[in-house]
Amino acid sequence: MKKYEYETTFHRGQPLKVLIVEDTPSDAELCLLTLRRAGYSAHADIVASREEFVARIEAEDYDLVLADYHLPGWTGAQALTILQERGKETPFILVTGHIGDEAALDVISKGADDYVLKDRLSRLPLAVRRVMREQRLMRERRQAAMEKERLIAQLREAAEEVKRLNGMLPICMGCKKILDAKGRWHRIEIFIQKHSRGQVSPCLCPECSQNLYPEYIKPRERHSPRRGEHC
Repeated sequence: MKKYEYETTFHRGQPLKVLIVEDTPSDAELCLLTLRRAGYSAHADIVASREEFVARIEAEDYDLVLADYHLPGWTGAQALTILQERGKETPFILVTGHIGDEAALDVISKGADDYVLKDRLSRLPLAVRRVMREQRLMRERRQAAMEKERLIAQLREAAEEVKRLNGMLPICMGCKKILDAKGRWHRIEIFIQKHSRGQVSPCLCPECSQNLYPEYIKPRERHSPRRGEHC
């Protein structure tokens, strides 16, 4: 992953893939130009209809959705609902010309990350930076929580094996594999390395060497007792 994906501050030239839901092409271009002037390397797909919007979010992943409120035959609030119904967590900012306080509050309460008025478009880059920063922090917290759960599961498994190591360990008399607490069979050297600090060093005892390589290993000569010694 690139450096900027781990950080919570803005970097000039940071890539930004945007889906703009707007029926006025000049307004969409102005949004894109505003983001580029603020330092984003922004690229956008522009849609106006519900069908185009659905097709784009199903085909692509975007860093951000910018949506007008008043659209032909539908609204930006409906675009947000469609996004949520498909399980997308893409940041959503409403960019609109005329909207009352009640309508703005309704969209925010439904999950929009922010809203910006078109006559105050200079505020858009700051809103985008805040929303993208919160998105990265949320993703990092989620990843940290998943890692914590994974470590807890490993500790529990290790604790179960420690209990077993103090008792009887089932070992196959044929293949010498060992049975763990979850009913899985492991090669004994892998089990030892997983549940202890010891490292296994492969070798052969004299008896196994004699059995496996009799042509290279001379059998031990019987010891003849010296004078005064007893057999």
